[in-house]
Amino acid sequence: MKALVTTPASPTSLFVVRRLKELGYKVTVVDSHIRSFVSYSNAVDKRILAPSLRYDPFGFASAVIDELKRDQYDFYFPVLECGFLMSYYRDIIRQHTKMVSMSFEEITYAHNKDAMREYAKAAGVRIPRTEAPDSVRSAVKILEQMDGPMVIKPRVACNAHGQAIVTDPKTAGWEYGQIVKKYKLEENPPLIQQYIKGPLICTVNLAVNGEVKGNVVFRALRTVPVTGGTSSYRITVDSPEAELFDARLIKHLNWTGFISFDYMQDEATGKLHLIDCNPRIVPGVILGYFAGVDLMGAFVDLVNGKEVQRLPKQKSGVRCKLQFLDLGWLLYNLTDKNLSSKEKWARFRTWAKRERTHLDIEDIRDVKPWFALWGFLIRNIGRLLSPEGGEIFLEHVLFDEDGFRKEVAKSAAVMP
Repeated sequence: MKALVTTPASPTSLFVVRRLKELGYKVTVVDSHIRSFVSYSNAVDKRILAPSLRYDPFGFASAVIDELKRDQYDFYFPVLECGFLMSYYRDIIRQHTKMVSMSFEEITYAHNKDAMREYAKAAGVRIPRTEAPDSVRSAVKILEQMDGPMVIKPRVACNAHGQAIVTDPKTAGWEYGQIVKKYKLEENPPLIQQYIKGPLICTVNLAVNGEVKGNVVFRALRTVPVTGGTSSYRITVDSPEAELFDARLIKHLNWTGFISFDYMQDEATGKLHLIDCNPRIVPGVILGYFAGVDLMGAFVDLVNGKEVQRLPKQKSGVRCKLQFLDLGWLLYNLTDKNLSSKEKWARFRTWAKRERTHLDIEDIRDVKPWFALWGFLIRNIGRLLSPEGGEIFLEHVLFDEDGFRKEVAKSAAVMP
């Protein structure tokens, strides 16, 4: 049995190829622009280097489709934002192999934070107060009326890129202008959202025809960036409201495949507020596996046309850590000029506390990815510790939806 996987440099990708090997598959990986640490895994049988997903999506897609034409695969699985692009080519891919994916329009709709206001309301799911200005000028007027902390965020983004939490309404206009300028968002102004103070509750689900077949709910203990983003340290928790909201959203969207949601839990009321949707697999699938929920195994059954039974409920209190990112959390805090020495010491003590924890990447049976990853980190340590560190690490594996749509429109315009 053979599987083709597009593998961004992420622990999720590494988990996927290792799990597929355990399930008896020979795995071919396709990397974007440069060879990722994942491709060094002994779970990988063949490696292909494609053009950059971000800067040459058409070249990336062509490399994947050409490989499907050259060789016989049982199925194709795109990890993270590769799936956004490749869903556009879903019908072509299915001429050569099996692929579980919603359509391009369904995926980009679910991922759009402006559209979230519409479908969350329709599904009966609580969200923070959210404003969607149609211009920078109208945004300034909205900001002038805000009297509390807020979040400024692009309508389409990953890992909190371009997001800013503003605690002083007086500086909100300036912050908004800086984000618009930096990320060139004049045509698509960022959203303005009420800031909910409290813990971040995340989920990952495997669904079939709008029904949840397996899910994991966890709390982010630490994130990078520290104000919200990818969780570097997480723990499974019981959250009936998160499961209820997930089920409502998945039914409303009639979803099949992986889909994940993020909620802020109001520390004063305990109520959840939906803040993000990632219509794809996320690192929480690794934590789920350690907590007794094999979402990847169930996905393989799904892609092979087998009936997927409801998976068992997760064990609560299971922890998982992405060590290199968690070290980044510590370094960000120690170099934060806004923290006092006492606060930095408290952060260090929190980080240094050792509890029973599973690790995302480290496996004594497969050590090469660990060395490859740390080699990259050491070579780029200065750049990675900059405010744009996350974007540097993920640069070639993010999908530029607006740019792709514009290029598709141009291509259609010149066709005879």
